Amino acid sequence: MTKKMFLLVVLLAGFVPRAGLGGLIGNPAPPLVVQEWINGKPVEIKAGTNIFVVEIWHASSPAKLAIITNLNDIQKRFKTNGVVVVGISDEPVEKIKANIQHDGTNIMNIEFAIAADNRRKTSLEYMKPIEQAAIPCAFVVGTNGNLLWHGPPQRGLDEALGLITTGQYDAERAGKIEVATHQMEQYLNLVRRGDARARAAGNALLANRTNDVELLSDMAYRIVTAPKVYHDFALAGRALDQAEKLATTTNMAPVMITRAVWLFESGKRDQGLTLATQAIASAQSPMDKTNALLCLHTMEIRLAAANTNQTPATQEGKDSAGKP
Repeated sequence: MTKKMFLLVVLLAGFVPRAGLGGLIGNPAPPLVVQEWINGKPVEIKAGTNIFVVEIWHASSPAKLAIITNLNDIQKRFKTNGVVVVGISDEPVEKIKANIQHDGTNIMNIEFAIAADNRRKTSLEYMKPIEQAAIPCAFVVGTNGNLLWHGPPQRGLDEALGLITTGQYDAERAGKIEVATHQMEQYLNLVRRGDARARAAGNALLANRTNDVELLSDMAYRIVTAPKVYHDFALAGRALDQAEKLATTTNMAPVMITRAVWLFESGKRDQGLTLATQAIASAQSPMDKTNALLCLHTMEIRLAAANTNQTPATQEGKDSAGKP
């Protein structure tokens, strides 16, 4: 190993996918460590014929009726596909029992299994590897016993199950995106700390995404919009240059949207507005068009506020506008 290569390895120590940890897509799902099963039969997460939905939630949550209704619906709709739904709460057993039979909820009408976590062992095994604290949070485990999907149940769970149960889900792609997301967070944390490894980590991010338009575009977007960090516009620009070389008619609009954001954030606001307008016209899908419209609208609000020396009442779209 050359001295230069050795130095790079040292600099990037820790800047790697956290393989082997439960909870990350493509890895074996952790077992359920339960104090008591409160509703339904005990469930064992293992390879076989079943697909498991494990949702970490609180039975005392103000939204519990909506959560129960949603999980009931999922269990009913996907039961014939071998889907088994489990709700895990780390609250005391008696509190869980009292809450799921309160406010008109009847345990007899609950279609899915409910269990009390054992000293948070289950919730920590599932939530910690993905650095997630907010609940409810759902996890989908495939017939091979590996994690296939995770996220807020109201954002993509139904769609993911639809793809998984019909054999259309690309688990390899999902795993690649998750690893890329973790690497990006590691990079941004290095930048926030002013860590000397940030530059090498940024170059590694770019090298890992060389042939992936979506990840290159996402990298550029995250770099120029992440709050409270130094925005490396040169690195983001290199990512966009590569994405533009690879893009085709069908995926050019998301790249254009990100380039518009890059221009706007780097001070070239008029050029950013112009490109966002062009992205709207070239959008090949309703989602791309919506993103481009949101991007343009956010830019116009911020520009108007800057011109009048006012702060917009809300910039809710700033960190997400136009994200491919």
